[in-house]
Amino acid sequence: MSVILILLVLVIGYGVAVWRVTVSDRSIPVDVVEAVDGAAIGAGPIEVMVWNVGYAGLGAGSDFRADGGKMILPPSRDAVEDNLAAIESVLSEQSPDVVLMQELARPGFLTRGVDVVAGARRALPDHNSMFSPDIRTRLLPGPMSLRHGLGLFWRKAEGEEVATIRLPEEPEPILGFIKRRYHVEVLTFQHEGTDWAFVNVHLSAFDEGANTRMQQLREVLGLARGLYESGHAVAVGGDWNMRLAPTDFKSTSDDSALFWIHDFPEEELDAGWQVAIDPSTPTVRTNERPFRPDENYRTIIDGLIVSPNVDVVSVRGIDLNFQNTDHQPVRYSLAVKAQDTAGDIAP
Repeated sequence: MSVILILLVLVIGYGVAVWRVTVSDRSIPVDVVEAVDGAAIGAGPIEVMVWNVGYAGLGAGSDFRADGGKMILPPSRDAVEDNLAAIESVLSEQSPDVVLMQELARPGFLTRGVDVVAGARRALPDHNSMFSPDIRTRLLPGPMSLRHGLGLFWRKAEGEEVATIRLPEEPEPILGFIKRRYHVEVLTFQHEGTDWAFVNVHLSAFDEGANTRMQQLREVLGLARGLYESGHAVAVGGDWNMRLAPTDFKSTSDDSALFWIHDFPEEELDAGWQVAIDPSTPTVRTNERPFRPDENYRTIIDGLIVSPNVDVVSVRGIDLNFQNTDHQPVRYSLAVKAQDTAGDIAP
């Protein structure tokens, strides 16, 4: 047997092993880091932010092939590093008590070797954090690997606990060999005598007819309902991949760029639950082409759903003009609703 043939057999065998292990491994590793000099959540409303940072690879100069564009990779490592520096700056400036992040990533193929998780942790040094990938390759060397997923950051609080809970998955692997292990991250703690629960969500985007999204949504809402019935004030947030409200931001995108968009079914919410958004600020732009103001379609798919006992004191979309991410952050102040004399929640 020639050397070339032996090498070919080894390469094929390695490829088969990568495929088998990547598709069959259903584990979701969790990386939790406790801040050395962490600060506690202060008195008053809890400050919360949601943000899909697009692995720091989807700045204004990028499009993405799955959305109808041409690119798979970001334009360069420098572009990723510049995007991450801007993301870190916003996180450091805002520094809310709880941050629900999506599409964080460890160094690998799509980040051109940049560690986005480490950057977020640098920006929030007094926060505890958890990273749990929903996309993870196996047996591939670092430059070829993929480790993308959810990130949860929070200041210290009494009785804090974190967990991951699995969600339904799409029936077919991505690119034939990557199974996205959908899940939510759950953070619970006590603040000023109230049990709080925060759930970090990133639903499916490209499922046929939004069928997987609907299954996932119903499970997420069921989880939230159970937390509320157990006495928690509940905030569920992140990237829903559903239009959370009708929007009419100016664009020239045609319908081919909107194939993934479906409206959030508000009829699925129980009485008293609300979707909290800032209708004046879009949170996502389409990636069929690099970003140009008033050309890419923009809408609102990132936000919070809160239980009847939560008062949304304020909500503000942070308009960054999509320069460094294809999503924009939304910031909230949350408090517990007062109860009337009969013990019911005041409207």
